Amino acid sequence: FNIAIVDQPDVLAETKKVLQISQHESIVTRLPLCVEISLQTVEGDNMILEVWSLAVQKDQCDLQVRATHAIYNRMGLLLKSLLSVTRSTPAYKLSRRQSADSYQIFYRIYIGEPQTHQLGKYSLYAAFDFSVNAPSRP
Repeated sequence: FNIAIVDQPDVLAETKKVLQISQHESIVTRLPLCVEISLQTVEGDNMILEVWSLAVQKDQCDLQVRATHAIYNRMGLLLKSLLSVTRSTPAYKLSRRQSADSYQIFYRIYIGEPQTHQLGKYSLYAAFDFSVNAPSRP
């Protein structure tokens, strides 16, 4: 499925740069993929609200199997579920009330292990580990 999200051009460019892979490279080799959501006040104070991590359990996957259709369907379901879950988090509720006069919500996408050391007492860390195996044959 496609989701059209209007974003700031510099944020969109940075996100595309992080997610860019070469023609024969798989995004699986670059996981975990992390999304960090932070709040910045007008005074310049920053606070990380949430860190989301998406990884593959490589020990439970056959990385040589081409199961594109199954992967697409499972990723679609995962992303739809994730969108639903994120609507109940503190960062989403804050983002609905943000204004340039009080605070703004930002996000950063990066490849690598989740950086959770800066999370505060009421912050959220969510890790999604999944495996994609060859479809079973009857």
